[in-house]
Amino acid sequence: MVSRVATYTNHTLLSDLAIRNAAKVTDLQNQASSGYKSRDYAGIADSAQRLLNLEGEYTRTEQYLRNTTQAKLRLQSMETAVDSMLEIATQMKTLLIQASSAQQADDVNIMDEAEQALQQIANLLNTNLDGRYLFAGGRSEDPAVDIDKIGAPDNYMSNLDVALTGTTTLAALGVTTGQLQIVSTDVDGNSVTTNVNYNAATDDIDDILDAINSVTTNGAIASLRGFGGEGNPLLNIENVGNGTITITESGAGDFLTKLGMEKIPNPRPDADYYDGDKQILEVRVDEQYNVSYGILADNPAFQKLIQGLGIAAGTEDQDAMTVAIGFINEAINDLPNVQGQIGLDIANVERFETRHQDFKVFAAQAISDIETVDVPLTLAELSQYETALQASFIAISRASDLSLANYLR
Repeated sequence: MVSRVATYTNHTLLSDLAIRNAAKVTDLQNQASSGYKSRDYAGIADSAQRLLNLEGEYTRTEQYLRNTTQAKLRLQSMETAVDSMLEIATQMKTLLIQASSAQQADDVNIMDEAEQALQQIANLLNTNLDGRYLFAGGRSEDPAVDIDKIGAPDNYMSNLDVALTGTTTLAALGVTTGQLQIVSTDVDGNSVTTNVNYNAATDDIDDILDAINSVTTNGAIASLRGFGGEGNPLLNIENVGNGTITITESGAGDFLTKLGMEKIPNPRPDADYYDGDKQILEVRVDEQYNVSYGILADNPAFQKLIQGLGIAAGTEDQDAMTVAIGFINEAINDLPNVQGQIGLDIANVERFETRHQDFKVFAAQAISDIETVDVPLTLAELSQYETALQASFIAISRASDLSLANYLR
């Protein structure tokens, strides 16, 4: 149709209206099919900056949630391990009390039970999650505990009732001159033999200590310390290679007999079994906020439990059983504190986790409000614009038929 001067204005207005309606119909059809207001930021220019900010916050929140989830899983695994340790400690205390009873001692193979318990404790302290040893601190790629070192060293100890000092003479103890033969074997089966000569007329306990400790290739060390770190100072001759030690008397000497030397483990007051470091792990749970969490395998509660089990695994001596029960009882008293610390760490992490989960829900809804459309409402609006577009086409068609000639006929 060729527009005339008289109809040009009306035709232009109708055409422009039809084009706008057609564009709106196309836009609404795209929104209804995709569910989004626009395929680019230009279509939501008035909300684009707010959308970008929300998307950035949402991404950071997801990362914080991944961090908190990972930390909580580790802490829950540690909590489960400590729960198991407490259960083992309680069971072993019961068995030790039974073993200390003259009527029930024969019914309990306490040394085997304690050895098995030690292995279980070692495995629990070497708990691994996603390739990380949880109780090893920063050195999480290596086991926290050396199983070969977790038991008490093989050890000979003097009479528990006789206190010794470095200046106690052999003559005062009634010892006659002779020789000790010390055979130490490490975990690989390599043995070292040390012969220690002693003279009852001139030597004292310090001389015996020096004679043993001065041998640089020796597989044994000697010390004066109380049983389990407490009580009377006693002479201890122990293996340094975490293997076995055997001491025999040569000649006419009676050193072992007079000092009442027995093979009773006397664990050192240290955590030599621990192969980790002192680093406490941290997790970033919020902007500029880290949470420190975790327990190390050298914790005093674990150490006391290991000391008690180490004694019980190496002897059936009744006095030793009493000391072992003391260590294990202390561990039973301390392990709930470890559980409490882990529980506080979990609660701290969960507090941030809940906050981020709430914000994630809010941000997701806000992003959806900006990006997406209400499809049923959009379809209703589309129907209105399609009707208007059809009306525009009809109006253009009717207008094209208007002329003065047709009017005058």
